[in-house]
Amino acid sequence: MAKGRVLFVNQEMLPYLDGSELSKISRNITNARGWRTNRKIVVIESDDWGSIRMPSKDAYSKLQKSKIGKSLSLFDSLDSLERREDFQNMLELANEFKDYKGNPLIITLNTVMQNPDFKKIEDSGFNQFYGVSFLKSYQEYYGEDLKDLWSKGMKERLIQPQFHAREHLNEFLWLKDLKEGNKETRIAFDRHFYGLKTKTSSELRQHYLAAYFAETEEEFVNVKANTIDGLNMFEDVFGFSSKSFIACNYIWPMELESELIENGVKGIQSQRGNTNTDFKNGSTSIKRFYTGQKNSSGQLYSVRNVTFEPYSDPDKDWVASAMKEINNAFFWKTPAIISMHRINFVSEMSVENRDENLVLLKNLIKTILEKHAQVEFMSSDELFNLF
Repeated sequence: MAKGRVLFVNQEMLPYLDGSELSKISRNITNARGWRTNRKIVVIESDDWGSIRMPSKDAYSKLQKSKIGKSLSLFDSLDSLERREDFQNMLELANEFKDYKGNPLIITLNTVMQNPDFKKIEDSGFNQFYGVSFLKSYQEYYGEDLKDLWSKGMKERLIQPQFHAREHLNEFLWLKDLKEGNKETRIAFDRHFYGLKTKTSSELRQHYLAAYFAETEEEFVNVKANTIDGLNMFEDVFGFSSKSFIACNYIWPMELESELIENGVKGIQSQRGNTNTDFKNGSTSIKRFYTGQKNSSGQLYSVRNVTFEPYSDPDKDWVASAMKEINNAFFWKTPAIISMHRINFVSEMSVENRDENLVLLKNLIKTILEKHAQVEFMSSDELFNLF
């Protein structure tokens, strides 16, 4: 691995820098270390596929009027299980573009393998977690079958599934709070919603979405077992093992990495800043990596250095912002790894949100191809094979 150029920042200067200057410094710090290549590689990583999040507009409306209504987020108002039309639109968009080698745009879909079976869980007295496959969830929520589209997308190299979670939920803490009668958690449960961000029985957590958060040794045992189970589910569904992994909410204990590599996970996708949970001391800390970095087991990290999340701010020029980050990545001779969550592609909560974001994504890909010759589209697992 080639050594990168080093960027020094005088810490005393930081209070006097405006937002754009801080963003520029952050971009350079992220890209100044790590694996180098003259190839202009573009990777799009999209999380949360298969997860229900907000079940429906009706559920959202009723939750808005409930005790937890004020805690609902923008994410809750827009994110939902993908519909057949959403998936079809994504595949059609990807197939519109080709890199200089003639390969179509490929989107890495970091996939959640199942969703809670709310009835069975309640019938168990909240003593046992039961799940429903994400493929069955399409049938249960929409009466749709998407198996053919997943197969088509993989066959035509438009998508590449990778492992996100068994469920986007820390079922250990969730079941504990449901069993103990947490009223707000139960209000959400009754509407088939678990993404509430109010309060839990944990002093460190205000929600249940961080599937890999381990606060105690007992919880880590649970996290480890669920991760291995989820990876096996992934292989059963897709016919191959996931070579990369992204932690829900970018939170995981470092001890989980050895379990991941033993189960075939070669690379860990990450953000600029990630949270390590220390279940031995019941604490957390921030961990930062660089693309191409290796841990003691030889496992690799990649870092998302481009943010393209149009749902979060409709007034922002997302194409211009992303191009600044892509240009900076190519300046440092490192891949442009774009974060674009599933929320930007789905329509159950808002068709306008989906359609506007797809237009912006088209404009971004067009701009990339216009500005940079010899761009290569690549999936996350393909990228890890290069390091």
